[in-house]
Amino acid sequence: MKELKVLGLQLKVDLDCNSNEEYMLDTNEFKEEIEFAKELINTKNPNVIILPEMCYNEEYYEYFLNLSSDKLIVAGSIYYNGINQTVVFFKNKEYRIPKYNASGAEPMTRKNIKTSTNDFLKNQLDSHTFIFDNKKIVVLNCMEYYQNAYHIARSIPDIFGILCICSNNNPKVFLEESRAIHNHCENVYTFMINCVSTYQGKPYGKGESYVYGPIQQHEKEWLKKEGIISEDHPSSVLKLGNESEYFYGEFINHFSRFGRSDNYINNPKMVEVGKIRKKVRK
Repeated sequence: MKELKVLGLQLKVDLDCNSNEEYMLDTNEFKEEIEFAKELINTKNPNVIILPEMCYNEEYYEYFLNLSSDKLIVAGSIYYNGINQTVVFFKNKEYRIPKYNASGAEPMTRKNIKTSTNDFLKNQLDSHTFIFDNKKIVVLNCMEYYQNAYHIARSIPDIFGILCICSNNNPKVFLEESRAIHNHCENVYTFMINCVSTYQGKPYGKGESYVYGPIQQHEKEWLKKEGIISEDHPSSVLKLGNESEYFYGEFINHFSRFGRSDNYINNPKMVEVGKIRKKVRK
């Protein structure tokens, strides 16, 4: 398999917190979004599925576990004993990865173990790394990307991409970091999935999920015409807005950029973005 088929789900959620942890409110709207996501999964049959930070609901444990026999599923994150844990399903196993970097706005900082980038690369990177079809994929949670992704992308020559989940009210800061990363690393992907959220009833997560990575010039021209690309950076592949949306595409990361070459491959392929409907289909 050359292409990696990726489905990113920018979900709209309502968040709250107590003295120790944040949590997602279990609303009908969220359940309707998941039902629509299931339809997409059945239709697209992606290899990789990504939900945003704070969007894991244990009610869907069996669904994700069974689905993961031939898929890598980053099912969001959830707090457990005050620690924000990224939940990954892969080969019918569940992995819970503690978040090692956090902003001061998170309640979990009371229990957060501070770690340097050097320590993260040496001692934590393995637990964040998954191999899918010989493709090395690193899964990061929000500030883990901001603190470490630049060094990960430059120090791991055979990495396919970085999947980052967020609950972020300032996505432009992360976008600037991605531009710096992809100025130097032209064959790595960033799949950044943010939520659209309210926090204690007030607007918080702003969406604007995006993909950066290697893209052929012809595909870039077409995606710009279709309004899928709105960034001028040469590695910009797509960007979502501020609503419940999804993206899907088929991606590779090693190819010739010369159209005259026998090794020229269109990339990415089958790219689309769309709205997540909120009404459960019977």
